[in-house]
Amino acid sequence: MTSLRTLPRDDGAMKRSTAISRLSDVADGLERSKIWPEPGVIAGYVFGALLDPAADVERVQLALVVDEPAEDVPWISRPRHLEALASLLRFDKLPISWWWRPSAWPVWNHEITRAVSFWSATAGSDQGVFDALSAGHVDKLEFVEPTHAEQFIEELEVEREVSRRHLTDAVAGFYDRDWRRERTGDGVYPADHLWWATAGYLDLDNAVTDAGRSIVPQRAFGRGGRPVGA
Repeated sequence: MTSLRTLPRDDGAMKRSTAISRLSDVADGLERSKIWPEPGVIAGYVFGALLDPAADVERVQLALVVDEPAEDVPWISRPRHLEALASLLRFDKLPISWWWRPSAWPVWNHEITRAVSFWSATAGSDQGVFDALSAGHVDKLEFVEPTHAEQFIEELEVEREVSRRHLTDAVAGFYDRDWRRERTGDGVYPADHLWWATAGYLDLDNAVTDAGRSIVPQRAFGRGGRPVGA
């Protein structure tokens, strides 16, 4: 499923060595950002095509974990101060796509699968990850992913509820002067935040529905295919 966060540009595939180099640039930027006074990123994860040696890499996909309340960082949201950080680090000049994730939630969800930590505020860059990616030994990497289907669906339901409240607040505040002023600047307008709030909720709602359909047969039938309770 293509993310609703942005419309990806048609950059074309890049060399894997180039993609890994760009990932290293991100890690260097995150390391520099630790000295800034504003709350920043506490961990960086990579996922997607770069973790598949057979796949073409058009953009490096990142999940950036921040130590902020989940209510402030719902799915597909682009908080102004966090996007300002990304701009200062010139992420928008690199062939990367990023998603913000609150530390209270797992880094994974329906879009971010089999993620690998490449940087943290406490340990810095994980050279072992970069070495494994360069050598094509992704089997040596430690992936972060849900352990079972019920855990996966429960997380999506939690995120969907937060996104629903976020969308409700955006709709209620859309014509409020203060709400609009706080969400205007750097080429971004209130309508953009309303669109992201809508996209995030719909994306999660669809994901919950799809995940529920896939798990129903497992819940409804026991061993030998007999209905549970029969």
